[in-house]
Amino acid sequence: MQWQIASRFFRITVVVLLLGCSKNYFYVQQEQRDRNFLASTHVHTPDPRQENPPEGSSLLISWDFPLSIFEKNLTLVTRVRFWDSTEEVIHRPMMRKRDCCSLFFPNQKILTYLVQAVSNKGEIIETWEHQFWTEWIDLDREDKQSSAQRRSDSVSSQLRHESVMETP
Repeated sequence: MQWQIASRFFRITVVVLLLGCSKNYFYVQQEQRDRNFLASTHVHTPDPRQENPPEGSSLLISWDFPLSIFEKNLTLVTRVRFWDSTEEVIHRPMMRKRDCCSLFFPNQKILTYLVQAVSNKGEIIETWEHQFWTEWIDLDREDKQSSAQRRSDSVSSQLRHESVMETP
């Protein structure tokens, strides 16, 4: 009797957990590469790369899409912003439904990034955002719009003064 109750409880728990889960198709990891990234540093073996070790940041991106989504001819679009306020956008076709890639940015330090899978029709299928990702704020455009608004406000808020006397 207790076994049946435990078995029923286990089945209900499994069903609830499986129905309540959502699937992330992306996994992204950020790494800093330097001399410690080389295996020869840790095992003390000769390595010509020790003289000029690779330095910079890298993104490791892996994905696993169901076949129904993968058949939409996906492209991996990666937007990376660096600490020097530059941005790089990389487009790569996704040739396999389950795969990974590594993007290395020599002599750069990544500030934030956005990774998206985009269909051939331009539909965004999946997104992975760094926790500090935000869209750029174009201050020049906002300054122009706000100054135009201030000018129109200042002009329209002025009372019209008409002359009391008509001049011939």
